[in-house]
Amino acid sequence: MTDQEKLESGAAHPAFLKPAGPNLGVAPPRGEAAPRRGMFSSLAHRPFRRYWIGLFLSNIGTWMQVVAQGWLVLRLSDSALVLGLVGFAGSIPTLLLAPLAGVAADRANRRKLLVATQSVQMACAFFLAAAVGLRFASVPLVAAVAIVNGVANAFTMPSHQSLFLDLVGREDLMNAISLNSMQFNLSRVIGPMIAGFTIAAFGETGCFVLNGISYLAVIAALAALPSLRRRRASSRGAWVDVRIGIRFARRHPLILPLLAIAAALAVFGTPAVTLAPLFARKLLHVGPPGLGGMLSAVGLGAAGSALFLASLGDFRRKGSAVLFAALGFALSLVGLGLSRSYPLSLAFLALLGASMSSSASLINTLLQTSAPDRLRGRVISLYALAWLGLVPLGNLQAGAVAERFGAAAALFVGAAGIVLTLLAVRIVKPVPGVAS
Repeated sequence: MTDQEKLESGAAHPAFLKPAGPNLGVAPPRGEAAPRRGMFSSLAHRPFRRYWIGLFLSNIGTWMQVVAQGWLVLRLSDSALVLGLVGFAGSIPTLLLAPLAGVAADRANRRKLLVATQSVQMACAFFLAAAVGLRFASVPLVAAVAIVNGVANAFTMPSHQSLFLDLVGREDLMNAISLNSMQFNLSRVIGPMIAGFTIAAFGETGCFVLNGISYLAVIAALAALPSLRRRRASSRGAWVDVRIGIRFARRHPLILPLLAIAAALAVFGTPAVTLAPLFARKLLHVGPPGLGGMLSAVGLGAAGSALFLASLGDFRRKGSAVLFAALGFALSLVGLGLSRSYPLSLAFLALLGASMSSSASLINTLLQTSAPDRLRGRVISLYALAWLGLVPLGNLQAGAVAERFGAAAALFVGAAGIVLTLLAVRIVKPVPGVAS
């Protein structure tokens, strides 16, 4: 192993395994607190502000498509298992391609890569619109489009997340990640709400068309970004770079337990959103507008928690906050499984969204600030692998449990899986920053 590879993998010196810089791990030194820079400080950076607005508009369309696609699959199949299988098809590319996507994020021009992936997803939206409008849509066709979308999304995630540090710097990174989470989840409120009425008025085709148009906003924002600092090209093979990233993550005291928690939330928690059409129909007996309200409640809770995190700045005890957020996720699943009241279910869905958003933002921030710049894309790709790539397994298990034992059972199994994982993490490898 060369000296450079040892440095990148964390093998050069044990001290390199510590989070870089003061207070980039969990807590600042005793008696010190990171200065607060304002709830919207990252938006003072003009390139990030443009990108944030473009993402917000595009994500509204994306959530419209999530509702429309789920409703379309359930209408065509009337099967919880098939709904889970289509979710599996859309997420499996991230499971397979995330490590290579991380290398691409560290090597390639991130702006050009993101323009390419957004263009592919825009084409997929218009194709689905044509398929439904011309009446040749089928479950296998929707699954195939979901796979293509998944490939594009696999290469989007590491470059998208790594771009934040390039645009705002380390001081505003936590704020940028939180505000990104806020816009994503605010779009989760607006998108499904519009989708419910759009489906009722124009069918799924209207949602797919509007989503395709929405991609123009983020593509325009990316085109307007200034030239970014070019990274030195690597002469090593892609798989060598993948191994270096994995080795670094494995030897770092903070990254591995955080990835384990992210994986548990992905496998046991996020299927609740994928199977929302099933819960709407089987447990609460509501139609498309009711489903839109359910997903909007998730987004409202998530947006609120993201705004709260943005206001806190670089606060202490992020490790404890991760664990509490994950426990809140489990509690929301239990409550949703027990509830047969639509208003009460909306409250538990808001808690689910708040827990999911805060978990993701905290884990993302801790991972990015724990990795050196040259490895940031690869560390984020492992996060994408855990948070997004393992969702197919979660969709499969949740869909199978729901098919055999009912929708509520799938939620209870998810809550149990999260709690057991948190106990295992605390016993085997405690998260730094959690008071004993």
